[in-house]
Amino acid sequence: MATPIHCTVVTPNAISLEEKATYVSFEAWDGQVGVMPGASPFLTKLGTGVLTVTSATGSTVQLLTDGGFAQMQGDNLTLLADSTVDISSIDAKQAAAMLVDANQKAIAPGATSAAARESIQRAQRVAQAKVNAAGKRAGQRA
Repeated sequence: MATPIHCTVVTPNAISLEEKATYVSFEAWDGQVGVMPGASPFLTKLGTGVLTVTSATGSTVQLLTDGGFAQMQGDNLTLLADSTVDISSIDAKQAAAMLVDANQKAIAPGATSAAARESIQRAQRVAQAKVNAAGKRAGQRA
């Protein structure tokens, strides 16, 4: 068996996760990335989505990440995330309400500056990712 990946997830406030893993998947800026032991080195920008870490013991941890960078070097995978949320703490109704609110702001007059549009689009991405994560979690319980 290959040596597990040492996966570390760091935010500006804390270390969110430190785990020996056999498989890690996350949302990059250009799509989903899967990493197994022996992966080639890379550096990529993180997107907004679910990070899934399958530990060497077989347990799975899922976090919602929003922005940052991921680097694979040797058997070390480091994700420097702008923010993380444990998907088990996401309330589906609250996430859906956040999405409705963000979508309403997107069509409201006045959001014409680039910074305002970027802020609204980020709120939409995060809310949509939370809705998706809550739905995925509900599907796993069924």
